[in-house]
Amino acid sequence: MVVRTCASSSMSAPSNLFSVCRAYVRSVFSSVMARLLGAAKVCVSGQGFVGVIVRRFAVSLAVGALTLAGVGWMARPASSAPGPQEVVTRTVRPGDNVWSFATSITPQGEDVTKNVDRIMQINNMSSPNLRVGDRILIPSDD
Repeated sequence: MVVRTCASSSMSAPSNLFSVCRAYVRSVFSSVMARLLGAAKVCVSGQGFVGVIVRRFAVSLAVGALTLAGVGWMARPASSAPGPQEVVTRTVRPGDNVWSFATSITPQGEDVTKNVDRIMQINNMSSPNLRVGDRILIPSDD
């Protein structure tokens, strides 16, 4: 039995990966259909009513399996916030920036950029620029 893979170390663009995977799925589908039709011909006469039913069932089964595989492949994790968050309001002072606020709430050794993104999302900011006197919401992880 030959085992094929979708990913290759020489690929660099996601579109190439998609093309390779699509070709792989096509080849697997063709192989499965050929084997199912071969089995149906062995079991039942190709001219009879039962042969037509068996072939249609095999095609429906294969199409259903590939549809479920495609739906699972396209599934993406939700990107919404997990619910209400507790926040603390801070007034921006000279020298303050989003990075300094994010650093103050980030545990040692963790990625500060995630909290920069959280602060910008909570405050509906398109830019990390702050003005002295602005009030900013900071997540409170108590």
